[in-house]
Amino acid sequence: MHWSQFTDAWFGFFHAPESCAPQVLFRLMFGSLMLLNAVLLFPLVTDMFGSHAMWNIAAWQRQQGRTRMSLLHLLPPTTGGFRILLVIHVLACVGFLIGWQFRVSAVVVFVTLVSVHHRNTFILSSGDTVLRLMSFLAMFSSAGEAFSADAAVAGTTEFPAVDPWPLRLMQILISIIYVRTVWWKLRGKMWWNGTAAWYPVWVDTYLRHRPPRWMLRPFFIRMATWGTLLAELSLGTLIWIHELRPYIVLSGIVMHLVFEVVMNLQLFGWIMIAGLLLFLPPESTSRSLEWLAAWV
Repeated sequence: MHWSQFTDAWFGFFHAPESCAPQVLFRLMFGSLMLLNAVLLFPLVTDMFGSHAMWNIAAWQRQQGRTRMSLLHLLPPTTGGFRILLVIHVLACVGFLIGWQFRVSAVVVFVTLVSVHHRNTFILSSGDTVLRLMSFLAMFSSAGEAFSADAAVAGTTEFPAVDPWPLRLMQILISIIYVRTVWWKLRGKMWWNGTAAWYPVWVDTYLRHRPPRWMLRPFFIRMATWGTLLAELSLGTLIWIHELRPYIVLSGIVMHLVFEVVMNLQLFGWIMIAGLLLFLPPESTSRSLEWLAAWV
């Protein structure tokens, strides 16, 4: 391959204009999840983030000082100060969701989310990590260019073609998550011998609905174990083949919905589904959103 062919492929992949429809659809679902995640934090304020929490503000300040970026350093070191931060975060999530001053809202969402997470890192999960990473990349996206308050003010009713490099970075991130998941799972012998799917259904802390007994037989456990590996590997690799993409995305959505029924993984599965929406074909996505807009 000549260098010019490589550069053409590179710029074609990252910068060839493409409809912003997948990013808009991502904004609608991801913004809803961000807002829901923020609302779910309110009942935890006193016990997890307040002045007299299990890891109180004074202990947090002594241990971390100003080594972690947080707006809490600018607010009163009280439970009320954290509530102010959370209210700002909720308002920014609403702006992100409806696409009002989208760029500003996305920046505020990321900064306030990081501030909340840095206040108590002991209660975070992998889903919170994905939230932070995706909210950072969303700041640079064109997710507010259509089907938004900003577009309504500008009188825009179509999905403009935009530079897709933020979309590509978010797609690559989702792909890396699945590839690394398979990599780490294959380091455990239970994934090789097909027994790994047996153990989560007996951990009551994470269990939502235990499958019927006939599904817990060795044959189905092996199929569930190896099927999960195959699905996640496909989501990290084969999803880049355009002809296979719709089927791979559908398999990923089904997989996460099954996980959601069986296990209590908080919002992780829904966050990953939002990420998979970024891989949908722009043409069909725009038609679906136009139909939704007309119906609304």
